[in-house]
Amino acid sequence: MNSGRLGVRGLGAAHDERRRSIVAAVLDLIDTAGIDQVSIRNVAHRAGVSPGRVQHYFPTKDALLSEAFNAISDRGAARVRARHADGPAVVLRELLGGLIPHNEEEVRLFRIARAFEAYAIPRPHLREQLTRGYEDLADLIALLLRDILRPEQDAPSPFLAEAHELLALTIGLAELVVSGNITPEQADRIAARRLADTLSPHLPSGEADRRTPVTAPLSALRHSATTVIPTVDHLEGCPP
Repeated sequence: MNSGRLGVRGLGAAHDERRRSIVAAVLDLIDTAGIDQVSIRNVAHRAGVSPGRVQHYFPTKDALLSEAFNAISDRGAARVRARHADGPAVVLRELLGGLIPHNEEEVRLFRIARAFEAYAIPRPHLREQLTRGYEDLADLIALLLRDILRPEQDAPSPFLAEAHELLALTIGLAELVVSGNITPEQADRIAARRLADTLSPHLPSGEADRRTPVTAPLSALRHSATTVIPTVDHLEGCPP
């Protein structure tokens, strides 16, 4: 019985590794050759496998791109999920800070995500995935704001407008970092200042301990490298 279970796990691990290698090839192809060059044949060549092997996992180009986009999201979701025990203020700062690229790998993933967005917008089935991802992210930010400002409340968050504003600002800052207009540190300071401005009107005076974890520079919590667009579906450990 034990050997059978080990065999299944081995097969599962090999299956997952093949999928990961194909997705990595998609990401590399988008970054080096452009999204127009993503095809079953080109991805197979880049991954060192047969076209049939790629089609076994991903039957179409759109399926390849959708999975690659999910892979970028999953990386950031894991980092945010790891900070859940530290409370909603830390999770929110980690989430916003993760949207701003701070190194070459994060810039690379940001470029790939933007390429996917441009490809997805005129294609309804992919645009739906993109729209849902951003809405899930805004919902999560709104819930974190609620848990910081009104922890006793279990109703839907009243802070969705503020969440959309923080999300839009942070993504815009990320664009300016990638284009070289501002540094990641400048982007961190701007985002942290806007977050503080969002929270301050709702926090009673004298709650310094509650305020400080949020208004410190976003970069103070960063400890891994991924530019992400996480979704609520990916963050099972985060606040409901």
